[in-house]
Amino acid sequence: MRIKYRFLVAFVLVAAITGGLLFVSFEYYQSELEASVDDRIDDHTADVVTFLDSRLASQRQTTRVAATDSALQAHGTAAQQAALRAFVDRSAFQGASVVDANGMMVAITGVNETEQASLLGESFADRPYVQRALANETTISEPFMADSGNEIVVISTPIRADNGTIVGSLNAAYHLTDTTLFAPLDEGDDAIGLAVTDNGRSLYSTATFDESMTHSQSLTTTDWTVTTHYDSAAVERAFWDLAIVQLLVSVGIIGTITGFGLFVHYSEIRHAERLSRRIENVEDRTYDDDIEFSGPTEWREIGAALDRLSTTLANREQMLVVFNRFLRHNLRNELNVVTGYATELKEEVSDPDAEQQVERITAAAESVLSTAERARFTDQLLDPNRDEREPRELVAILTDEIETVTDEYPDLSVELTTPESVSVPAAETLSVAVRELITNVAVHGGESPTVRLSVTLAADGDAVDIRVADDGPGLPPGEAAVVNGEQEVTPLTHSSGFGLWLANWVVEQHDGELSIPETNDGTTVVIRLPTTPASASDQ
Repeated sequence: MRIKYRFLVAFVLVAAITGGLLFVSFEYYQSELEASVDDRIDDHTADVVTFLDSRLASQRQTTRVAATDSALQAHGTAAQQAALRAFVDRSAFQGASVVDANGMMVAITGVNETEQASLLGESFADRPYVQRALANETTISEPFMADSGNEIVVISTPIRADNGTIVGSLNAAYHLTDTTLFAPLDEGDDAIGLAVTDNGRSLYSTATFDESMTHSQSLTTTDWTVTTHYDSAAVERAFWDLAIVQLLVSVGIIGTITGFGLFVHYSEIRHAERLSRRIENVEDRTYDDDIEFSGPTEWREIGAALDRLSTTLANREQMLVVFNRFLRHNLRNELNVVTGYATELKEEVSDPDAEQQVERITAAAESVLSTAERARFTDQLLDPNRDEREPRELVAILTDEIETVTDEYPDLSVELTTPESVSVPAAETLSVAVRELITNVAVHGGESPTVRLSVTLAADGDAVDIRVADDGPGLPPGEAAVVNGEQEVTPLTHSSGFGLWLANWVVEQHDGELSIPETNDGTTVVIRLPTTPASASDQ
């Protein structure tokens, strides 16, 4: 996979993982927000219940203490009325009354004179809070509408004489329509509303929301229930605020990743693509392209190194072309002169030894001419347009080259062992490699040489081995190591045969491998080539 696609896949994975983490974190914070609101509602409800329980318990105790005032025992007296008024003035109650042991109202404060006149002397014996107080209980009544027209809650407690006898009840009243009992409950938070009810009857409420999250809890001092309401719209606004923050964070993170990706693309990946194109151009022998490297120092150094390499390769290729041209023209012309003079000299000499020497001169000149002609083939190896490989039948290539060489060297015997069909991706140059190896046997294999060719498929079918063996004198010591690349070419270590080099270059051009294994006699050359997929699957 190309690096830009690998980077794109990595970028998409990072973006997807980051997006997933952001989504999970948003869901987590959303659930945490809901849990936080629930906890706040629960805590607020518990605080209000604690406050009201404490307040009512305190007022109940205040009422008990006030009932011990001896002035309250003197029913119908001015002292009793004064003591009752003083009690209301120093407490949080809006009104108070005294009912005697028979249930008759004998004193009242917190109402106007008309109401006071109408209530004094009235029987309150049927009132539950009076009955319970006269029964020696301190109690908090359920809310009710008083004869004065006020909705009230009464805390009642017994009044005892000095001897402990219950002589009446002290009844302290909160006016629910205008009371300071619930005033401290207003927090000033628009998102929180509070409702206090008694068996479904509303005593106090600031909850005006269309939809809300709620939590309820009952008091221990009375049957009242406190319900805290949290505005659902406020929760939704908080969600949206969280979503906006999360979106901004996401945009920031994804933007940063994208910016980094673009930076890497323009500073690294595009340079890598330019490097790939530059190398392809070098392979295609295009050395004067206009691909430049800018940006980081490393890329500029790579570009400069490629410029130097291109210049070096262009110069060496020019040298090779000039050298080949020299071999084809200058050297050939001079050798033709040599062979011409040798032919004339042969006709003029009569000494057998001299004739033999002239023949050696002619043979040497013709050998050099043949080598020069074969050296022209290196130009074809350098031309990338001639390396167009296509599936070819290997057996047919071997058969054709055997026929070509045996026509030139009729004394050569050939033994060929092949499967019925083997296809390899090959250019036309592969025939030259086969021809050179067979010709080497014909030239250097002695009198009546024999070459044994065998084709064997690898176990997995992905490669094929071409084995060329002879029973000749074998290669000079160290020459196989030079051709195999196991030993460097030096003035003292080099191959004397040009044909092996040609064959090796052609095989390497076909992504193959040429090797010369050690044998007891003769020479064996093994060529391994990749097969075409169809050939591999058919075997």
